[in-house]
Amino acid sequence: LKDKPAPIWGMRAVLIRFVVTSLTSILALYLSGRLPFAPSRLTFLPIEDYYKAEIFFLPLWGLGIWLLMGGIAHTVIRLFGKQSSFDDILNIIGMGMLVPMPVLWLFDWATIALDWYGLTVQAASHSLAQLWETGVQAVGFRKILGLSVFGAVIMAIIINAVYILLAMVFIR
Repeated sequence: LKDKPAPIWGMRAVLIRFVVTSLTSILALYLSGRLPFAPSRLTFLPIEDYYKAEIFFLPLWGLGIWLLMGGIAHTVIRLFGKQSSFDDILNIIGMGMLVPMPVLWLFDWATIALDWYGLTVQAASHSLAQLWETGVQAVGFRKILGLSVFGAVIMAIIINAVYILLAMVFIR
């Protein structure tokens, strides 16, 4: 990843993750008439229309959260007096966001097709995928940016906590 063009690889990874998710999982949920597990926190968007709207806004949300996570990581690293490359950070975050997705997509598609798609199953599977994503990003911060193991893990936890908090508002 260090030798790959940054941040284009990270951006491609983010777009692949969120466009594929939109056009498969979210579209399947919409077409099957499912409703999100929790009501919309966006008051202008009724729960009945949430998945239809999410098909279109999820990729944009993905790009926005990718940039926000990168900005937070870059700022924190610089505040501690370390050198960092914003482009490399975006590559690390983007690839970390994509790596667990093939497994998660297959699992989501199977649970949707078998009508096992439920809050408990999804919460468990997506939590495991988020831990995997956090671990991949921590390794990237360590190997590419040269952060200490502790610093890399803390950085990955911080940015993924921001991701989770915002996903709780926007992603259903």
